[in-house]
Amino acid sequence: MVGQGITRWLQRSLTVCVVLFFGTIALVFLLGLIMPDHFEVQRTAQIQTSRARLHPLITDLKRWSEWTDWGEDGGDIIHEYSDQSTGAGAWHRWEGATSRAGIIVLTTADVERGVWYDIRFAHDPVPMKGALRYLPSESGVLLEWSVRGDLDGAMERALGPIFAWRMGADFDESLASLAEALESE
Repeated sequence: MVGQGITRWLQRSLTVCVVLFFGTIALVFLLGLIMPDHFEVQRTAQIQTSRARLHPLITDLKRWSEWTDWGEDGGDIIHEYSDQSTGAGAWHRWEGATSRAGIIVLTTADVERGVWYDIRFAHDPVPMKGALRYLPSESGVLLEWSVRGDLDGAMERALGPIFAWRMGADFDESLASLAEALESE
């Protein structure tokens, strides 16, 4: 009798776990069907510097490692840069065993307005569009960093808010590092 009771309890517990597991997957999938098919992240920082001092750090992809953690890789990522790493047309490609391969290409670089770029990760059909814009400010430079991209499929759309939240956190940290580097010079 006791053995039968335990068996029934285990069967019910397993059934509940299976139903919860597949129910969660179905819920995430259904959520993804109603979520937007794109994401956008935007952050700003007031930096006490001139556009002339800021622009060389923004427009030179080799210098992005000085203020972003996008280049930190623990040694397993191979980085490749265009012959000219600054200005429109410059690109940075990366590939590694533990990270997604990708490429960023500067499309516009203007000391008065900012830098625009396309960034694409491996297997993404369409690049994300990003910008680091210099906005009007009473003192220093108000720097706005934004990126917009498409989300393909229900699962990507369901996870879009998490992706945007993580990218926003990266932007916040990088903008703080950039401000600190420029203001300490």
